[in-house]
Amino acid sequence: MSHRPGPSPIQPAAPASATDGTPYSTVFDDVYHSTNGALGQARHVFLGGNDLPERWRGREQFVIVETGFGLGLNFLATWAAWRDDPQRPARLHFVSVEKFPFRAQDLRRVLASMLVLPGMTELAPLVQRLCDLWPSPVAGWHRLEVAPGVVLSVGFGDFFDLMPSLRAGADAFYLDGFSPAKNPDMWTPNVFKTLSRLARDGATLSTYTSAGQVRRDLIAAGFATARRPGYGYKRHMLAGHYAPPYRMRRYDPPAAPPPRAREAIVVGAGMAGTAMARRLIARGWRVRLFERAQAPGTAASGNPAGVFHPQLSADDNVLSRLTRAGFLYALAQWRTLPGGLPGRADGLLQVAMTAAQAQDMQELVATHEYPETYAKWVDETQASALAGETLAHGGIWYPEGGWLAPAMLCRAELVAAGPSLDARYGVAVERLEQRDGRWAALDEAGRVLAEADVAVVTAADVSQKLLAPHLTPAFLPVKRVRGQLTFLPPDTLPGLRVPVCGDGYVAPSPLGGAGPITGATYGFDDPAEDVRVTDHQANLRRLAALLPAHADRFGDAGLASESAAAELGGRTAFRTLMPDRLPMAGQLPDMAAIEPQRRRLTGGHLRDLPRLEGLYASFAFGSRGLVFASLCAELVASQIEGEPWPIGADLADAIDPARYLMHALRKG
Repeated sequence: MSHRPGPSPIQPAAPASATDGTPYSTVFDDVYHSTNGALGQARHVFLGGNDLPERWRGREQFVIVETGFGLGLNFLATWAAWRDDPQRPARLHFVSVEKFPFRAQDLRRVLASMLVLPGMTELAPLVQRLCDLWPSPVAGWHRLEVAPGVVLSVGFGDFFDLMPSLRAGADAFYLDGFSPAKNPDMWTPNVFKTLSRLARDGATLSTYTSAGQVRRDLIAAGFATARRPGYGYKRHMLAGHYAPPYRMRRYDPPAAPPPRAREAIVVGAGMAGTAMARRLIARGWRVRLFERAQAPGTAASGNPAGVFHPQLSADDNVLSRLTRAGFLYALAQWRTLPGGLPGRADGLLQVAMTAAQAQDMQELVATHEYPETYAKWVDETQASALAGETLAHGGIWYPEGGWLAPAMLCRAELVAAGPSLDARYGVAVERLEQRDGRWAALDEAGRVLAEADVAVVTAADVSQKLLAPHLTPAFLPVKRVRGQLTFLPPDTLPGLRVPVCGDGYVAPSPLGGAGPITGATYGFDDPAEDVRVTDHQANLRRLAALLPAHADRFGDAGLASESAAAELGGRTAFRTLMPDRLPMAGQLPDMAAIEPQRRRLTGGHLRDLPRLEGLYASFAFGSRGLVFASLCAELVASQIEGEPWPIGADLADAIDPARYLMHALRKG
């Protein structure tokens, strides 16, 4: 595996003020907004320069891409204009990058001090909401739903670590890095070329600078620009639109889809399917959900508790970046569930099993300089205090990790989805057929259960069979993995405060009266559904190693003895996973269209593959369903709607349902 160096740790901005009180950047020796007024500048230069709100009227969606989030003043002004416009688009996407983001408490303090300025008071509720949702300074894209229909995607990190892999179709650009003299990196031909790859037809652009070199470089990148009167002390600014003299791009950015019925079929009501239904309904879709069991969340999603935390690695590999994005997005989604979180997100401890492993963990956390709200190294004394149990080694503390009851989560997602959901239980979809450009779900007798523009398969181990007519199982190499949990007696580990993971895991008592849960086994090609004593014994031996102070109680002389283990309850479930342990999420390839082009596609890219119109998948989460379900649903919903993707194309490619087909094509 190639080791890419991890991104540099995010350095948060330090709040400072110029002599007149204007917020100021010590890194760039420049102010965050015009001394003539922050809101006036945002409205004149960025809204006015892009002819907003006029240009967004009558549209379903509108996408704005900004270079340099800063204090978020342009975003706040745009959100306020959207809020106050009766002809606003149904969905406003605002995408921005920030190399030096403020910490939430600093952003709140600086913005709160500005609310006394003329015209700013009307932004108070917006400022409050933005600061409530503002993420920890962790590298990557963060997607915040600040209001129904308003989505802020903010990327923390260097422009070139984030923007080249952004999949978005932009309708307007706000160029707002610090001035070209102070921050030349944000005003280069390469920056403008990267932005031109995102421009939809007719996209506009504006910036407060009127520097001749900036204008010439923008024209070279395909943007026709002209000077306009500036704001405040600035005589001129630049505004323009995307008008390349000839076709300059290999790939067009995602387009907004034409108006359509917005009806979808989702197969499977586990964590993947219920999250999928909710993300589509949030965009105005009607969803028919089919589940062969009699209730949602009964298969692998039926375990009484599942633990969740991101995966860290020295090189910040694909799995680390994907679980980070998934973990943070899932938390944001769960916090908006009716009835609150069906579990707890108040900490999880990943402990080292050896002194060498402890050393590696400590170095890893130090190297990446994660904010303590995300991941923190703790020694054995601190770890034992946090866990409420004596541990032999230190480990990594995830303050927002924890456990959830997956079946309760599935039910809460469906309640949140609301009346646009039509869920059918005890109904098995046996086939999906394309008929006149729409998808039909058929039962075993060949009866049509539903028809829709879009079908999404989220049915874990049934997914391969359902998709086989459209993508050969050779390119969907699903493995089925048997996992058995062990339920400990109610009086076990009364001091245990949070889940503890290492080799296996133990989670505190999930429901009143029930004991802690430990597990889980990992059995490939093992179809047995029964609960086995030998698997209980394996789980208990791992638990004895995890909590050495209780080795006697859980070891072979205690609960792991055959007679004691036979008395314990448990549950067996089957996870599905791919050989690379990454999910499948995205649009299915069109095999019939690919076949005649096989030769041409040998040296191609996933973007070159023709896709089946309207057929998508989201499954194969292995034991990480809690971390992956919401993010994969959001990715698929964004692809369906032509919206900005919640993760970079590098990560989306790693979980693309066509990736194994692409490997085969490349081998010729």
